[in-house]
Amino acid sequence: MRSFPVPWVVLLVLVMVACGRSSPVSGHYEASYGESGRDKTIVLELREGGQGSWTADGESIAFKWDVRDGEVLLHTKAGGIIRAVVRGEALTTDLPGVGKLVFRRQGA
Repeated sequence: MRSFPVPWVVLLVLVMVACGRSSPVSGHYEASYGESGRDKTIVLELREGGQGSWTADGESIAFKWDVRDGEVLLHTKAGGIIRAVVRGEALTTDLPGVGKLVFRRQGA
């Protein structure tokens, strides 16, 4: 019986594990902001593969994202970066003109 070379088996297993891995922070998040009684909701979608969207007031903006040192970095097409600190099932950021936003994972 012919055996399969061990390095190829190891490589195949590593590729299979890497392809099946999902990011622990990917998912659907929502945050509320605004004056009491007039709160608005921002929806943050972090999809597998580093693509995402930010939806507020009926408009959606696409971005790329990654995770570094306990923060999710949202890379806008204009070149800006929004940092959000990961705390359990929540992402917290502070935006100029809006203030502190706490995005809570939905369906977790």
